[in-house]
Amino acid sequence: MYETSIPRVAILGLGILGSVVARKAAEAGLLVTAWDRTAGHRDLVETQRVHTAATPVEAVRDADLVVTILFDADAVLDVMGDEHAFDAMKPGATWVQMSTIGVAGTERAIALAAGRPDVAFVDAPVSGSKDSAEQRQLVVFASGDHDRARAIVQPFFDAIARDVHWLGAAGQGTRMGLLFNAWIGILIENIAEVTALAHALGIETRRFVELVSDGSLVPPWALAKFRKIVDDRTGEVEVPLRLAHKNVLLALAAAGTERPKLTVLDHIATKWADVIPSFGDSDISALYLSRPAAR
Repeated sequence: MYETSIPRVAILGLGILGSVVARKAAEAGLLVTAWDRTAGHRDLVETQRVHTAATPVEAVRDADLVVTILFDADAVLDVMGDEHAFDAMKPGATWVQMSTIGVAGTERAIALAAGRPDVAFVDAPVSGSKDSAEQRQLVVFASGDHDRARAIVQPFFDAIARDVHWLGAAGQGTRMGLLFNAWIGILIENIAEVTALAHALGIETRRFVELVSDGSLVPPWALAKFRKIVDDRTGEVEVPLRLAHKNVLLALAAAGTERPKLTVLDHIATKWADVIPSFGDSDISALYLSRPAAR
């Protein structure tokens, strides 16, 4: 029998990030039940610590904390709304929405959550990759029902994250997450273009990485992407290009009347769309492969 003092957590979505989050939460001693539409994903996390459910309703029925980590807003609203997972949550539970679904998608989730005042809602996208999650180094941008939810969500956040920033009303977490995604997208494009230029100049990218590693020009995660390129490890997917492209599009969609000023992001969105068919499922570091000079 489970001890009632230990939070029960339901993880809905077992993709690259969700599967690691489920495992890390279980390793921290939380009682985790996980669900994904793909049976193979459920099989990968089925261990003595992580239990799996056949349906979202089954997963959330007894959970104190329900976490959605799905691809987009339609997936989140389909699972929580159309498949009735939200209706099946018990009174007093908390829904933590960690998927990157943009401002409009988050507003749809907030509207759904408003239908049940007995359930707390936390908008909590994260910054980080699969490796960050493995090392419990994710950064959480939390917003929403802080007073009601913090006590129950903090053990979960402690299990997966390095830092948790509470940013105010629900939706502010998503907005901050979009800024981070835009920043990361621009830096990743820079990495791809610098790598292509290195090829054009006849310089080994590895040598460039060695030189910039000694300074403060490049953040550690960007250096890690450079190293994946020089070690030919772009097939090891931490953040797929398809997901990064989606995040850039969400940032542009949220810009409203300011979008004409976001010329770099607009350029990235167009260029990445052209290479998604070939590299969409590869790690974002594989972008350099789409540059003619790198072939």
